[in-house]
Amino acid sequence: MYTLTYGLVSHMLKKEDYFVVIVGLDNAGKTTFLEQTKMKFTNGYKMMNPAKITSTVGMNIGKVEYQNIRLNFWDLGGQEGLHSLWDKYFPDSNALIFVIDSSDEERFKEAHAAFERVMSNEYVQRMPLLIVCNKSDLETDDDGTTTAADELRRLFSADQRHHGEMAVLSVSSLDGLNVDRCIRWLVNSLLNAPPEPLARSHTAPGSLSEASTDSA
Repeated sequence: MYTLTYGLVSHMLKKEDYFVVIVGLDNAGKTTFLEQTKMKFTNGYKMMNPAKITSTVGMNIGKVEYQNIRLNFWDLGGQEGLHSLWDKYFPDSNALIFVIDSSDEERFKEAHAAFERVMSNEYVQRMPLLIVCNKSDLETDDDGTTTAADELRRLFSADQRHHGEMAVLSVSSLDGLNVDRCIRWLVNSLLNAPPEPLARSHTAPGSLSEASTDSA
């Protein structure tokens, strides 16, 4: 009887694992976004000092629990020479976050070119996709968007290859504005996503050792 009860309780308390890959150009604020996520959704977690965050070489990992699921994040380096490695993580991911520095208009075309390459992947075309417009100092409206986000939405949402859920939200990774909203959207989209027919190993390629950083 104890074994049966223990098994039922364990099953009820078990967290469903989802794997989320975070990509974008260097200095977009990917790791700062992840640090804010961990601080907001993990009791007692102290965020890394943003002043000590530098460009990721390799990968940062993080886990948070929300509702009855566990989100496993893979934050990948954004330097141009590392973009070719991103594809290796897509088959094992359930969702993708693409982070853009919305204050750096000179790199919008470069960011869009990187996004176009990401969108050529068949796995990405089906999974929930969140475009995070980071570093915006503009006032947000009721749906969490800004003028910069509207411009980026027009630029990035024109791709007709994507068939899954997609959202564009403005955030400030530095002070945490709208980070929790991003995670709630992500969780709802994952829970409502149709079952993925292709097998996923959910094991990140290469080492899972935690690299130390990405620019804010």
